[in-house]
Amino acid sequence: MSSSFGMPLSRLQERSKEAWNDRTGWTALYDEAYRWAVPMRRPGGNGSVGLQLDHLYDMTAPTSAMHFAGNLQRDLFPSGQPTFSIQAGPVTAAALRKEETKSYNRILGRQSKMLHPFFLAGDFDTAIHETCIDLAVGTGAILPLKGTPDRPLMFAAIPFDQIAITVDHVGQPLLVSWKQQMTYDQLREQFAHGSFEPAFIDRHRNKPSQKLTVIQDFFRDPRGWRYGWHFVAYIENEQTHIDHEQYRTQPIAVPRYYRVPGEAYGRGVVLTALPSIRTVNKAQEIALKAAAIQMLGIWGYRAGGTFNPDTVRIAPGEMWSMQSTGGMLGPDVQRLDTASGRQDVARMLIGNYQDQIREAMLDTRLPDYSGTPRAASEITARLRQKADIHIGAFGRLVREIMPVIVPRATEILHGFGLFSQLPVQLDQLLYTTEVQSPMAAALNADRLASIANYIEFVGAVAGPDQVELYANLDEIMERVASGLQIDKELIPDEQQKADRAKEIQDRKMAQVIELFGQRMAEKAPDMIANQAQAA
Repeated sequence: MSSSFGMPLSRLQERSKEAWNDRTGWTALYDEAYRWAVPMRRPGGNGSVGLQLDHLYDMTAPTSAMHFAGNLQRDLFPSGQPTFSIQAGPVTAAALRKEETKSYNRILGRQSKMLHPFFLAGDFDTAIHETCIDLAVGTGAILPLKGTPDRPLMFAAIPFDQIAITVDHVGQPLLVSWKQQMTYDQLREQFAHGSFEPAFIDRHRNKPSQKLTVIQDFFRDPRGWRYGWHFVAYIENEQTHIDHEQYRTQPIAVPRYYRVPGEAYGRGVVLTALPSIRTVNKAQEIALKAAAIQMLGIWGYRAGGTFNPDTVRIAPGEMWSMQSTGGMLGPDVQRLDTASGRQDVARMLIGNYQDQIREAMLDTRLPDYSGTPRAASEITARLRQKADIHIGAFGRLVREIMPVIVPRATEILHGFGLFSQLPVQLDQLLYTTEVQSPMAAALNADRLASIANYIEFVGAVAGPDQVELYANLDEIMERVASGLQIDKELIPDEQQKADRAKEIQDRKMAQVIELFGQRMAEKAPDMIANQAQAA
């Protein structure tokens, strides 16, 4: 029998189990990446990565992973700044005249600006940074949540080890299964309005601290896009669901850094650098052992004598009982000189691998250098290299985060009766979410450089006074302002441009009249003298 979400619960449970079975191969790979780059992940929790640190001898990967997360957030979602704007989509722009599109974009810009305070409250920045840490490995998850009337919108970053996803034939998420452990008390508090079977309540009422496996599935309605998404919560191996909600928008964003065709999960910079990470840790371990041997040495003793290495104590001022300290047979205890290890070779090898790790993880911090100061061209080249590498993942991250989160946030605020004038269905055709970030501005600046080169070329060939014959300056300035993400309220509209043009013309005319008056005042004495002589 079909449930209200378009399929029987048993079928949904099968789909969820299939998603977790397909994730098995990725689990071992991701756990290995977390083990080396994000150690001590969720200590004391139910994470699959333990607390042991005896395998780590180098801090390059953990440090670079955190710097990668901070750099990614700064490049894509700068803290304290608006990260998106709502504009007319291509279909709407094609149906309206150009002037109407500009006016409509201004209206949408003012309305979408009212959403920014909910993203600037600090909750979003924290969730994004946590998601960026998971993106260093490959896949993250961020969930907009419906809050309380005094705090209607919240954000949460879901640990990657708690989710499994299924995608369609083009790689878009079909199902996101969130599996976590909850106590009975937490379950009743989390789903205060949920439906619980009386037998289940009786079974667990006297065990409030007992852990239960709760699965929360977000999936696209099987009947098609226009039916939206569903949320269903149930306890593993139970026959009934606890809660169900239906949404018009995708309720959870699952961004992936890089994605290979045919794969549901992403590949992050940690996976790329994993061979070097493991190698440099092994090299550090061997170097430390070699250094310990050189400092402490390897000692030999004559068996059967008076010296017993199991009972002596190695410390300054200690007295050892020995039969002989020399003679024909040699001393009872003697240090064996071993070939000294080439520590300079070890340092060079380790330094090369550390540089490879930093390069793979986009850690562009300038290293300490005591020689000639770094040139400005080198610093610029480092930043440019990071932008060129990021661009491969930039398009995916832009499409899989803000265009998912903003419509869901709008739907949540609609439920509280806020911003009813904003469209809920931001389908990227009628209404589109334009991402604003330093990385987007930098990429746009590269494209706008060709426009500046064209204007400069026209001025050099045809002359500065002929530029307006070959370039539409109004359109160029509008495109430059849009590419550099200038707030539309800072750009005058057509009426304001006409008024300001008139003010400029009047100001120039006043300057000409004032200059003419000054010249006439300078010539007045001569004119009066000439007039007197003529008389």
